[in-house]
Amino acid sequence: QGLRDDLKLLVMSATLDNARLQALLPDAPAIVSAGRAYPVEQRYQPLPTHLRFDDAVAQATAELLRNEPGSLLLFLPGVGEIQRVQEQLASRVGSDVLLCPLYGALPLSEQRKAILPAPTGQRKVVLATNIAETSLTIEGIRLVVDSAQERVARFDTRSGLTRLVTQRISVASMTQRAGRAGRLEPGICVHLLSK
Repeated sequence: QGLRDDLKLLVMSATLDNARLQALLPDAPAIVSAGRAYPVEQRYQPLPTHLRFDDAVAQATAELLRNEPGSLLLFLPGVGEIQRVQEQLASRVGSDVLLCPLYGALPLSEQRKAILPAPTGQRKVVLATNIAETSLTIEGIRLVVDSAQERVARFDTRSGLTRLVTQRISVASMTQRAGRAGRLEPGICVHLLSK
């Protein structure tokens, strides 16, 4: 009752539970647009315990690139991991592979470089935080490597401070990340599992 008469609410999601929303808002019109998803082969690969995280992720990514065509989206928990894995990958991939970091603090020009399709005759590896999990489709991606980790802010009641914590992602996030490989053609997602 306290809202303006001209105010409208739009609820959108690719994974929305329409039946529950319709029960909560029975007078709201529902518009459904069926998208197209291609099959994604999901593989689960344990990270070797004798290697550092950055080395193990770079090794698994380079191996997938050697065996499969197409560009790759690599999910990492934070900027530090992106920079270290990018450094490790630089010596492991061919000259036809562009390494493009993608995170919120990057200049817009660098973010665009990661999102635009790879130039003709080249492939791209986009090293991203979970910013790329739901909100965008990067053309040419048919491969995903998922570190299965994310960084989240957590409030510590003892210290009264908020700190960033690295944790395993949920099964729903794993499914969402894998789906990035099946947007434009059939793809492959490798979930890297730490022990």
